[in-house]
Amino acid sequence: MTTSFQPPIVVLANGRFPSHTIPLQILDEAGTVICTDGSADTLLQFERTPHIIIGDLDSTSLNKNEFPGLWIETPDQNKTDLQKTLEWCFVNDLHDVIVLGAMGHREDHSLGNLHVLAEFSEKMNIHFVSDYASIHCCKGKRSFPSIKGQQISIVAIEPVESITTNGLQYALDNEPLPQACNGISNAAEGTEFSINTIHPVWLFINHFG
Repeated sequence: MTTSFQPPIVVLANGRFPSHTIPLQILDEAGTVICTDGSADTLLQFERTPHIIIGDLDSTSLNKNEFPGLWIETPDQNKTDLQKTLEWCFVNDLHDVIVLGAMGHREDHSLGNLHVLAEFSEKMNIHFVSDYASIHCCKGKRSFPSIKGQQISIVAIEPVESITTNGLQYALDNEPLPQACNGISNAAEGTEFSINTIHPVWLFINHFG
């Protein structure tokens, strides 16, 4: 049974398996790969083996007695497997986590997972990486590396009374941001940008090129 967890910690959710080089590199370089239930089967199809499987374990074809890693059954039907996996990470002091496979396949799952990101971003250093973007949930002031011309989108989770940005083509200066498309398809002006918001927002840093 696995008892040590080597960073980087990568959680693979059961959405669309990565095909872009950025998430695939993250998966290749992971020190610990944690699968949410059926994503373990998908990972095995790509000749990779998870270190930990967490969830209802009703979607995987793997057998507990044959799995060499850590097998954690969490039957709570009121929470998704991703929620239960991230709760387990938090309880076990794994507070720096990258989530792959959280988007794609079903729009309702993708939207629900974005709200899971918002929930756990309050207590963990966590972000999603899809085939199209790195996705963060931000509140307060944060800075991010960028490439000139890189597409950046900011989406309000709830009405934002005040948000300020620096280093983006279309600057916001202590302005409100409604729950609409106003922050879609901005662009980085250089190698770093920052946002400062008093309410949480989803930040999409789209892969460049």
